[in-house]
Amino acid sequence: MTGINIPRLNLNKSRQIAEQDKLQKSIKHQPDEDNLNTINAILGTEPKARGVLSIGNGVVLSGKVVEADHIIIHGSVEAEVSAISIEVMPDGVLTGTIKTKEFSVSGTFTGNAQVSGNLQIQKGGRIEGDVSYGSLCVENGGLIYGTISKPAETQKLKSVSQILEETGNGQAAL
Repeated sequence: MTGINIPRLNLNKSRQIAEQDKLQKSIKHQPDEDNLNTINAILGTEPKARGVLSIGNGVVLSGKVVEADHIIIHGSVEAEVSAISIEVMPDGVLTGTIKTKEFSVSGTFTGNAQVSGNLQIQKGGRIEGDVSYGSLCVENGGLIYGTISKPAETQKLKSVSQILEETGNGQAAL
Protein backbone atom coordinates (compact mmCIF):
# COMPACT_ATOMS: atom_id res chain seq x y z
CA MET A 1 0.00 0.00 0.00
CA THR A 2 1.26 3.44 -0.92
CA GLY A 3 0.13 6.65 0.59
CA ILE A 4 0.99 9.60 2.68
CA ASN A 5 2.39 9.13 6.13
CA ILE A 6 0.86 11.75 8.44
CA PRO A 7 2.47 12.03 11.88
CA ARG A 8 0.25 11.75 14.84
CA LEU A 9 -0.41 15.02 16.76
CA ASN A 10 0.72 14.96 20.38
CA LEU A 11 -1.71 17.17 22.32
CA ASN A 12 0.38 17.16 25.48
CA LYS A 13 3.38 18.69 23.65
CA SER A 14 1.21 21.46 22.16
CA ARG A 15 -0.09 22.32 25.63
CA GLN A 16 3.47 22.49 27.01
CA ILE A 17 4.55 24.95 24.27
CA ALA A 18 1.48 27.15 24.90
CA GLU A 19 2.20 27.22 28.65
CA GLN A 20 5.87 28.15 28.04
CA ASP A 21 4.78 31.04 25.79
CA LYS A 22 2.43 32.34 28.50
CA LEU A 23 5.19 32.09 31.10
CA GLN A 24 7.70 33.99 28.93
CA LYS A 25 5.17 36.76 28.23
CA SER A 26 4.43 37.20 31.93
CA ILE A 27 8.11 37.76 32.89
CA LYS A 28 8.71 41.47 33.36
CA HIS A 29 12.08 42.85 32.37
CA GLN A 30 13.70 45.04 34.97
CA PRO A 31 16.87 47.07 34.55
CA ASP A 32 20.00 45.49 35.93
CA GLU A 33 21.03 47.96 38.66
CA ASP A 34 24.58 46.58 38.82
CA ASN A 35 25.13 47.20 35.11
CA LEU A 36 23.64 50.71 35.35
CA ASN A 37 25.92 51.53 38.28
CA THR A 38 28.95 50.24 36.37
CA ILE A 39 28.09 52.31 33.28
CA ASN A 40 27.52 55.46 35.37
CA ALA A 41 30.83 54.87 37.17
CA ILE A 42 32.63 54.68 33.81
CA LEU A 43 30.91 57.81 32.49
CA GLY A 44 31.46 59.70 35.72
CA THR A 45 27.91 61.00 35.98
CA GLU A 46 24.69 60.56 34.15
CA PRO A 47 24.77 62.38 30.81
CA LYS A 48 23.08 65.80 30.74
CA ALA A 49 20.68 66.78 28.01
CA ARG A 50 21.80 69.79 25.97
CA GLY A 51 19.53 72.82 25.95
CA VAL A 52 18.60 72.71 22.26
CA LEU A 53 15.55 74.54 20.97
CA SER A 54 14.44 73.93 17.40
CA ILE A 55 11.60 75.97 15.92
CA GLY A 56 10.19 74.13 12.92
CA ASN A 57 8.98 75.49 9.62
CA GLY A 58 5.51 76.99 10.02
CA VAL A 59 5.86 77.39 13.79
CA VAL A 60 5.45 80.90 15.26
CA LEU A 61 7.08 81.63 18.62
CA SER A 62 6.73 84.85 20.60
CA GLY A 63 8.27 85.54 23.99
CA LYS A 64 11.57 85.20 25.79
CA VAL A 65 14.21 82.46 25.62
CA VAL A 66 16.78 82.38 28.44
CA GLU A 67 19.85 80.16 28.89
CA ALA A 68 19.54 77.94 25.84
CA ASP A 69 22.64 76.20 24.50
CA HIS A 70 21.70 76.11 20.84
CA ILE A 71 18.70 77.50 18.96
CA ILE A 72 17.80 76.52 15.39
CA ILE A 73 15.10 78.59 13.69
CA HIS A 74 13.20 77.38 10.64
CA GLY A 75 9.95 79.12 11.56
CA SER A 76 9.16 82.63 12.78
CA VAL A 77 10.37 83.94 16.14
CA GLU A 78 9.70 87.29 17.79
CA ALA A 79 11.56 87.25 21.09
CA GLU A 80 14.25 88.35 23.45
CA VAL A 81 16.83 85.55 23.20
CA SER A 82 19.89 84.62 25.26
CA ALA A 83 21.78 81.54 24.04
CA ILE A 84 25.25 80.20 23.37
CA SER A 85 24.59 79.84 19.65
CA ILE A 86 21.74 80.76 17.33
CA GLU A 87 21.15 79.66 13.74
CA VAL A 88 18.53 81.32 11.54
CA MET A 89 18.03 78.90 8.66
CA PRO A 90 17.09 79.97 5.08
CA ASP A 91 13.36 79.64 5.81
CA GLY A 92 13.67 81.20 9.30
CA VAL A 93 12.81 84.70 10.54
CA LEU A 94 14.02 86.12 13.86
CA THR A 95 12.87 89.50 15.16
CA GLY A 96 13.96 90.90 18.50
CA THR A 97 16.93 91.38 20.78
CA ILE A 98 19.57 88.70 21.14
CA LYS A 99 22.70 88.01 23.18
CA THR A 100 24.81 85.13 21.98
CA LYS A 101 28.34 83.87 21.45
CA GLU A 102 27.82 82.49 17.92
CA PHE A 103 25.24 83.79 15.45
CA SER A 104 24.70 82.37 11.96
CA VAL A 105 22.12 83.90 9.63
CA SER A 106 21.04 82.38 6.33
CA GLY A 107 17.44 83.58 6.76
CA THR A 108 16.27 86.97 8.08
CA PHE A 109 17.13 88.75 11.35
CA THR A 110 15.66 92.12 12.34
CA GLY A 111 16.57 93.81 15.62
CA ASN A 112 19.50 94.29 17.96
CA ALA A 113 22.18 91.65 18.47
CA GLN A 114 25.17 91.39 20.77
CA VAL A 115 27.42 88.64 19.43
CA SER A 116 30.50 88.12 21.61
CA GLY A 117 32.07 85.62 19.19
CA ASN A 118 31.54 84.91 15.52
CA LEU A 119 28.79 86.56 13.46
CA GLN A 120 28.32 84.72 10.17
CA ILE A 121 26.01 86.00 7.46
CA GLN A 122 25.62 83.31 4.86
CA LYS A 123 24.52 83.57 1.24
CA GLY A 124 20.87 84.66 1.28
CA GLY A 125 21.12 85.85 4.89
CA ARG A 126 19.77 89.28 5.74
CA ILE A 127 20.35 91.37 8.88
CA GLU A 128 18.50 94.62 9.58
CA GLY A 129 19.35 96.50 12.76
CA ASP A 130 22.18 97.18 15.16
CA VAL A 131 24.72 94.42 15.64
CA SER A 132 27.93 94.22 17.66
CA TYR A 133 30.27 91.29 17.06
CA GLY A 134 33.58 89.71 18.04
CA SER A 135 34.46 88.51 14.54
CA LEU A 136 32.57 88.81 11.28
CA CYS A 137 32.20 86.66 8.16
CA VAL A 138 29.89 87.71 5.33
CA GLU A 139 29.48 85.34 2.38
CA ASN A 140 28.83 86.66 -1.10
CA GLY A 141 25.08 87.31 -1.23
CA GLY A 142 24.73 88.09 2.49
CA LEU A 143 23.16 91.48 3.31
CA ILE A 144 23.49 93.91 6.24
CA TYR A 145 21.25 96.95 6.67
CA GLY A 146 21.92 99.02 9.76
CA THR A 147 24.82 99.49 12.10
CA ILE A 148 27.51 96.93 12.79
CA SER A 149 30.22 97.52 15.36
CA LYS A 150 32.94 95.73 17.17
CA PRO A 151 32.81 96.27 20.96
CA ALA A 152 35.45 98.66 22.32
CA GLU A 153 37.27 95.96 24.31
CA THR A 154 37.85 93.91 21.15
CA GLN A 155 38.97 96.83 18.95
CA LYS A 156 42.77 96.71 18.78
CA LEU A 157 43.56 98.31 15.44
CA LYS A 158 43.25 102.02 14.77
CA SER A 159 42.56 103.53 11.40
CA VAL A 160 45.15 105.82 9.83
CA SER A 161 42.78 108.80 10.18
CA GLN A 162 42.44 108.14 13.93
CA ILE A 163 46.22 108.09 14.32
CA LEU A 164 46.57 111.35 12.36
CA GLU A 165 43.94 113.02 14.55
CA GLU A 166 45.72 111.89 17.73
CA THR A 167 49.15 113.19 16.65
CA GLY A 168 47.72 116.50 15.41
CA ASN A 169 50.59 117.16 12.97
CA GLY A 170 49.24 115.32 9.91
CA GLN A 171 51.96 112.66 10.10
CA ALA A 172 51.31 109.14 11.15
CA ALA A 173 53.50 107.72 13.90
CA LEU A 174 53.12 103.98 13.42
